[in-house]
Amino acid sequence: MKYCLPIIKESKEEILQIISENPDYDFYEIWLSYIKDLDTDFIWKISDQYNGKLIFLFRKQKLEKSDLEKELKEKIIKLIENSENLLDLDINDQKEELDFIKDEKLSNKLIVSYHNYNETPDLEKVVIDIDSRLRGNDICKVATFCKTPEDSVELLTLLLELRKKGKKYIILGMGEQGRIVRIYGALWGNEFSFAPVDEKEKSADGQLTKDKLEKVLETLKGLDSG
Repeated sequence: MKYCLPIIKESKEEILQIISENPDYDFYEIWLSYIKDLDTDFIWKISDQYNGKLIFLFRKQKLEKSDLEKELKEKIIKLIENSENLLDLDINDQKEELDFIKDEKLSNKLIVSYHNYNETPDLEKVVIDIDSRLRGNDICKVATFCKTPEDSVELLTLLLELRKKGKKYIILGMGEQGRIVRIYGALWGNEFSFAPVDEKEKSADGQLTKDKLEKVLETLKGLDSG
């Protein structure tokens, strides 16, 4: 089971401190659009120091517009191209960055994602759109808001379909109804689970803290073995 710590902070120093204080996480998700005075020196330093453990985002929460300039984003993409760190790009909100990587024939390790903070739509079309952008070992990520238990079932069905096809995936439900997707997603092969240290640090509605998620998973494993 792998865990990712979402980090949304304005201070570069605070980000480095949070990572150093939480060494038990497998990955750290860095929301670059919130960092004041972001520069390539910081990206170089943190990417080298934690190579293979970082996920970079140019987004803001709920797909709010990012203030990062195109030139800086492209510099960052090129800077981390040959690292083991991941870049998460939304198929609708970040077409420009996806096109840049394709046109420049860059080899960044990608999470090609889809986010819907209002509902769970027709997932078949979503997967087709993501598939058109996936290359090799890229990860398919779908995160939608679940209004009903049926929405959660739709997401878990998609997860099992991707698992059967041997694809890399992260399938997430948002909202109270979506928590079950996060729990069974962790058990059924999500590449990793987003799990903050405490409730205040959640980056999306429906996330469980690492402590709570671990306890739930241990309980479920105990029931299975019993």
